[in-house]
Amino acid sequence: MVDNNIETIAKILEQSLLPQYAKQSEQELKSIENVPEFSINLMKIISSNLPDSIRLAGVLFLKNLIKRKWVNENGEYLLPMEDVGYIKLEILNIMISLPNFLQVQVGECISIIAESDFPHNWTNLIDDLIGKFSESDFNTNKSILLVSHSIFKKWRPLFRSDELFLEIKMVLDKFAQPFMMLLTKIDELIDNCQDIKQLNVYLENLLLLIQIYYDLNCQDIPEFFEDNMMAGMKIMHKYLNYENPSITDASNDEEVDTLIKIKTSIIELINLYLTRYTEIFEPLIENFITTIWELITSFITKQIKFDLLIVKCLQFLTSIIKISNYSKFFNNENSLKEILNKIILPNIIVRDSDLEMFEDEPINYVRFDLEGSEYDSRRKSATDFLRELKEVNNELLTKTVMEYVDKFLSESDNWQNKDLAIYLFSSLASKGSITNIGVTSTNMLVDVVKFFSENIANDLMVESTHPILIMDSIKYILNFRNQLTKDQLLSVFKILVNHLTNANPVIYTYSSITIEKLLTMTNFNENHELIFNKYDLQPYLNDLLTNTFKLLPIDSSYPPEKLSENEFLIKLVMRILDTSKDLISKDFKMIILNQLLSILKIIYKNPSNPKFNHFIFESLGLIIKYSPNEINELIDLMVPNLLVILNEDVQEFVPYSFQILAYLLENSKGNELPSQYKSFIKPLMSPNLWQYKGNIPGITRLLIAIIEYDYKVFSQEFLTPLLGIFQKLIASKVNETYGFDLLESILLNFDLSILQDSLKTIAILILTRLKNSRTDKFLKRFIIFVFSICSIPSSTTIQKSLNGDLIINLLNLPQPGVFDGLLTNLILPNLLNFANLKDKKIILVGLSELLTTSISDNLKILVIEQIVKNIKNYQLVTKTNVTTDVVNLPLNELDLDMGSFGSNYSKLVTIQSEVFDPLSSIPNNGFDQIKNSVVNNIKKVNVEVLSQLPQDVQNALQEMI
Repeated sequence: MVDNNIETIAKILEQSLLPQYAKQSEQELKSIENVPEFSINLMKIISSNLPDSIRLAGVLFLKNLIKRKWVNENGEYLLPMEDVGYIKLEILNIMISLPNFLQVQVGECISIIAESDFPHNWTNLIDDLIGKFSESDFNTNKSILLVSHSIFKKWRPLFRSDELFLEIKMVLDKFAQPFMMLLTKIDELIDNCQDIKQLNVYLENLLLLIQIYYDLNCQDIPEFFEDNMMAGMKIMHKYLNYENPSITDASNDEEVDTLIKIKTSIIELINLYLTRYTEIFEPLIENFITTIWELITSFITKQIKFDLLIVKCLQFLTSIIKISNYSKFFNNENSLKEILNKIILPNIIVRDSDLEMFEDEPINYVRFDLEGSEYDSRRKSATDFLRELKEVNNELLTKTVMEYVDKFLSESDNWQNKDLAIYLFSSLASKGSITNIGVTSTNMLVDVVKFFSENIANDLMVESTHPILIMDSIKYILNFRNQLTKDQLLSVFKILVNHLTNANPVIYTYSSITIEKLLTMTNFNENHELIFNKYDLQPYLNDLLTNTFKLLPIDSSYPPEKLSENEFLIKLVMRILDTSKDLISKDFKMIILNQLLSILKIIYKNPSNPKFNHFIFESLGLIIKYSPNEINELIDLMVPNLLVILNEDVQEFVPYSFQILAYLLENSKGNELPSQYKSFIKPLMSPNLWQYKGNIPGITRLLIAIIEYDYKVFSQEFLTPLLGIFQKLIASKVNETYGFDLLESILLNFDLSILQDSLKTIAILILTRLKNSRTDKFLKRFIIFVFSICSIPSSTTIQKSLNGDLIINLLNLPQPGVFDGLLTNLILPNLLNFANLKDKKIILVGLSELLTTSISDNLKILVIEQIVKNIKNYQLVTKTNVTTDVVNLPLNELDLDMGSFGSNYSKLVTIQSEVFDPLSSIPNNGFDQIKNSVVNNIKKVNVEVLSQLPQDVQNALQEMI
């Protein structure tokens, strides 16, 4: 084992800086990270006089260690307690002594710890922060403010709750007064500072104070800030007007200096007060309107560095329009023309920087244009402002804007004028924002189809048209696709396919995006039927796939990150495969599969684009899905490639690989488990494989697939570790549902005689969770587990004894009578809390099956009463269509959550596993079949028991029977 001392750790960190030793060094550090004092020694290295590169490597490892292992999902510390105590005691002291590049990383460590520990397990944190404020050292103050902001900003997106407000109040009681004193002090120091270096430090402090001002007010305006609003806002207004040529370099187009950030943060704060605390803020609104209007119309240039500031100014003005007292200022032609000339047009015109991005960074240009960045663009914010103006006087605004549109169209020999005309018209024509499904409602005062025919369509076909205008034309189809007929869209479909061969990356990328969106279009009827079916796509299939793959440079000498930079292309491949379904010939399908696998072989070396990675695996899933007769051939082709990923431990791809492997096996046919899968069994038992949260859903699914295919491959050697996996899953609040999935599969497929020695342990594990740390999710999943076992038809399993008596006997193994208590106190009182129709179906049938077991007559009475209540509830739910069943929706109806893509688990939508349903032969809304099954079991109950039921229950039973 590696020695756990400062010298050894420092040497390993130094080695980790060399690419050839990086992975080995990381493994060596991980092998000792749980040893007492490892984290302590790591912190000593960070605060030592060792070279900066080693200290930085140390702090990065510490940050990742804290991310991975500070606490588990149950809130239990995973590091040795002496290390935990030392870190919390010393980390602030260490941080303030470090240079800036290390301070930032340590600050992130503190915010990660605070996420789990503050306020309850780190009660002295705020006192420690305040205690370290200095009257003279504003570099130290900046560090403290940086940490404070990193802790407080988590409140911004949270929903209101009593716990949240108690936490904020606790902070305010201690922090508000020192905060305001420091804000006032900084203001005075800035006024009197002549030293530019020191002035920058003061301004950096001011920026953090403004950001914290927002944090402390983000949920509600505290009484302290309401009392001090005039003083605080006076300082905010002052720095909106503050200029200093020594800080802002007019010649630099892109560097966002501290002063620009300060103004941006002030307007963000002002907008919070304007929208959330309007009445309180009313006396100051007009003053800020004047200042911000001047800021946006006079001072700001087209330089990129002002983009976010302009966006915040536009958002402020957009919010002002919504306040009735001020909307009248925007309701006359002169005002509208001034707004158009001074605000809208300057911020929607294509700038030189836009053209540079169009040419030099085409994919980033598309992303920014289509999706926006982390912040909205000038164009989008100006458009939102224009749309809000429509709410004041749509007729006047439409008339005024169309004058500009017509003027620019008449000067369309200049492509920039036509671009402006198209953009203005599109903004005017759409009602509300343009969403993922395109424009759904339009301005009735303009004709979008006529505008397309007269001004857009021709640009799609003329080769000499400027690339920006071709892009505008394609984008117009993308945005207004719902307003065009199917025939009109089909007429441009071939043109879009041809544009996939265009040399300009923006044009072929926008074409791929538009084709992909056309293939997801549905009608607006209740059935949401697809507009384009596989036969509409058939004439273009070969060209579409061939042209798209030509745009993906499948060459092992090509950088992986370059190959995977354009996720829109691979998403189109996925969409074509999903729409065409079984139309692609076997030979062509195998060509596509080999191309996808070739791409995978290249990009696994550097998986840099999570979206691209996701769509590759979705595409592989679709090939399997629509090749039911070639599964064994696909196993031979795909498994070796996936094994490379698993052997190389490409963590971004491992969760996907397990899902693909499981899906292949789930659809494989044969008497014997394919040989490739037999080699998986031992590695799947390895604890190391289960330590990554993202692996667990996919590995569990693969294990279940192997068990269901042939449980006999799990010899006695593997049975103990298999049950150990169940124990690990069932003990975890995050993975408990996978534990029940695995247990159901084991009980359904294994010969119970093999499990006999383990059943009591299984019962104890479940009962311990129920007693000590159950969650609502655990309880619900336990109840469904109980009734699933009760309601499994004997014909569907090798277990003839898999029924209600089995589950009763299982739960009674630790102590006789346990099941009766569970049924009375936990199971029956919670049955009406289920909303899912499938769950309700299982509960009803499972309850009735209990009546055929050995439970006492008194319990049978309680069970029948619950059956009557749940039957009524089931009928009510089916009548009102209140259901949460969302199983196997078509790909076009599923919103792929981009934010979830990455090294954590991302479910492949195309090949979702079917949720276990012991009553799959009965539809979830099959009331008559459910009632018949229930009634048959009630009829088996002794007449004497039925006679003891309350009269209202007897009456309800008479109606049912």
